[in-house]
Amino acid sequence: MNSFSIACPAKVNLFLRIVAREDSGYHQIETLFQAVGLYDRIDAHPAGDGIDFEAHPAETGTGLGDITAEIGDPEVNSVVRAARSFYEAARIEPAVRLVLTKAIPAGTGLGGASSDAAGTLAVLNALHGEPLRHHQIIRLGAWIGSDVPFFCTGLTTALGWGRGERLLERRLPPAAQVVVVVPEARMSTSTAYREVSARLKLPVPPRWLRDIETGDWEGLADLQENDFELIAFEQMPALQGVREALDEAGAVTAGLTGSGLALFGVFDDGERAADAARVAGAMEGVAGALVVPTLSEMPTVQRIDSDM
Repeated sequence: MNSFSIACPAKVNLFLRIVAREDSGYHQIETLFQAVGLYDRIDAHPAGDGIDFEAHPAETGTGLGDITAEIGDPEVNSVVRAARSFYEAARIEPAVRLVLTKAIPAGTGLGGASSDAAGTLAVLNALHGEPLRHHQIIRLGAWIGSDVPFFCTGLTTALGWGRGERLLERRLPPAAQVVVVVPEARMSTSTAYREVSARLKLPVPPRWLRDIETGDWEGLADLQENDFELIAFEQMPALQGVREALDEAGAVTAGLTGSGLALFGVFDDGERAADAARVAGAMEGVAGALVVPTLSEMPTVQRIDSDM
């Protein structure tokens, strides 16, 4: 049996609003997802009984700080949870070794855990001869986590609402360079949602659940807002300075990447983006910064040679 691999990209939310809180504790949102070229990687190898999992940081690093301690407990890792869900849904006995190579920092709003879960579903489906159809993979992803369906669809730009599982493809904006700035501080998704929703008067009517124009960055800049700035800039005041530095450097639009504390700035000039990353990376409370491209297509599963 062959082994398979997939690159798992990060995302930024070009805007993100909470519109309601469900009795279950989950939140309804409206957002615009954009995939960017910062990647984790999942390798799946045929093995003996069960799910054998290991994880380690990327050897070369990303310049976003040391993530060695951020991989967490294997039992609750999104890769393991996704694998268990896949085998249950496909009614196959687990027999796999999964290797996660981590480059996307946790707790930053860049969607690393969600992308890893989606990648796990994809490589396991390939490993076992595609027992699940695409719509089943997306539905399974929605059960695992709110952002997982976006990464399962194969879309790079999508309007999302509900819990993030309802998606509508949008026209790709022009290719651009994105400066990603990761602070030293972290914030869990559950904590972020709980604290922000407590300050909002919910529910509120959706604002952008219509045919928004994504054909140019200037138009998207007019939409940029993120409800999590309510607590992010309060928890870490230096973030406000980083946001202002990205604006001053010429970012077409800038803001929080999602529900975490990382920031992004979109640039239509590569040199300006590189200069902005150097300035932001040296600012107080910043673990690192780098420049990545927006994606026009998502990575696909690749067959790899296995020494297993």
